[in-house]
Amino acid sequence: MKMIKQTLGLNVEDSRYYIKLIIEAVLIGLFSGLVVSLYRFGLDNSENILFSTLKYIQGDFLLTVAWFAILALMGFITALLMKWDPDSLGSGIPIVMGEVKGYFDVCWWKTLIAKFLGGTLTALGGLSLGREGPSVQLGAMAAKGVSKYLPNSKTDEKRLLVCGSGAGLAATFSAPLAGFIFTLEEINKGFDRSIVIVGLVSAVVADLVSKIFFGQSPIFPFTSLNLPLKYFYLLIILGIIVGILGYIYNVGMIKASEMWEKLSFLPLEVKYIIVFLITGAVGLVLPNVLGGGYSMMHLIEYTLPPLSILIVLLIGKYLLLIFCFGSSAPGGIFYPVLVIGAYIGAIFSAIVIPIFGLDPMISYKFIMISMAAMFASSVRTPITAVVLIAEMTGVTNSLVAMIVVTILAYIIPTILGNDPIYETLLMRLLKKNKGIDFDKTKSVLEEYVVPMDCALIGTKIWELPIPKSAMVVSVVRSGNTLIPDEDLELKYADELFIIMNQNTYPDDNQNIESLIYNNWKEE
Repeated sequence: MKMIKQTLGLNVEDSRYYIKLIIEAVLIGLFSGLVVSLYRFGLDNSENILFSTLKYIQGDFLLTVAWFAILALMGFITALLMKWDPDSLGSGIPIVMGEVKGYFDVCWWKTLIAKFLGGTLTALGGLSLGREGPSVQLGAMAAKGVSKYLPNSKTDEKRLLVCGSGAGLAATFSAPLAGFIFTLEEINKGFDRSIVIVGLVSAVVADLVSKIFFGQSPIFPFTSLNLPLKYFYLLIILGIIVGILGYIYNVGMIKASEMWEKLSFLPLEVKYIIVFLITGAVGLVLPNVLGGGYSMMHLIEYTLPPLSILIVLLIGKYLLLIFCFGSSAPGGIFYPVLVIGAYIGAIFSAIVIPIFGLDPMISYKFIMISMAAMFASSVRTPITAVVLIAEMTGVTNSLVAMIVVTILAYIIPTILGNDPIYETLLMRLLKKNKGIDFDKTKSVLEEYVVPMDCALIGTKIWELPIPKSAMVVSVVRSGNTLIPDEDLELKYADELFIIMNQNTYPDDNQNIESLIYNNWKEE
């Protein structure tokens, strides 16, 4: 009973509880922001060392051989780190999503160490991977570590984990609003009042920490002219193009992962050595496509290269990205996705601007719009995409145009039957997962907001067909907390608080989400 009261504590209107939430949010922001800022600092320096090394060894056979020997060693060490902590493989975002849903229980300190070191090595080796997925996981693990030292329930720990992931994204992109929205749109996939408080505060604090390290300048110093209204139909064409290419991008990522899985007979050490060596070979002939893509973005900051170069770099970046990411090396795809989107916009600009006699500076509007659209097309988080690019560029006069293209790019792969990239990766992980042993003495309290089209509206609370191992403990309606009785009926916008045993939480949560959000109706 004491455990249940502790879990239900978040549903009590107590001002001290909200003070506690804010204090925890500040702690999460500080620790997540510090960890991710250090990681970002390490990756920036790793890429600087990488490109300096490539310049230094150019044309020298012996130095080149020595560099490839170092690359092989880095691949070997990275494999050892990933074998020590398999939860550090790949992007890290699917693992965080799975833990929030109760499918995983990651050892936070091992993942912090392995992900930090492994991600730094992949950046030093030039693998075409970004820092953002790992930053989300590092932020979440830092939050989980903080939670372990606080007198929190399992529900509190899960909430802090969600908010830590958003703080990690805020710190790596210097985009607090995008980090906060990402927690609601992708990680939590729902609106929770307590997560709004903790998530927003922790994201802002983490962003302030990152600004101490990296300053306040926007990551993309673009300027944007307004596109004349008579040419707005070009945005529709661009949205369709990005939507189709986003579909191709997601399919390619999954196919590459499947290709690497067919080579599962290879030891991980051999697999990573191959990835590092092939990346090194690519770096000798096309160094701009290495790393997260910062070199490619610098190339188009102030003027656009010839169309042929843009096309070669786009194709090269895409192929190297799916090759590296498919191997499950520690690294993300956020920034590479934005880079690919930017180059799609640059190529589109290089074609349409001469045809219609537009101002060359409008090319940067197409570039920014394409970045947001490509992100939404792949990850399927359109609100995060628009806010992210607005924060990263500091430009807000493109919001309407960006929304138009982003919606089209979002819809097209959905119509084509393509699932969001991170949900697909999570499903693949769950198929491999053999399950974990939870502490059966702990409970999780989950909040579900009833949507307008829920088929269960009007059903009495005690008649809701939820699993027998779950129980509705309260309903918040218009700010008032109601205790369920035999006459209380479900209404639109009700906030249902349902308690579940941690051991059955993954299946119970999935069943309840299906009941509430998939228009389920009993025949």
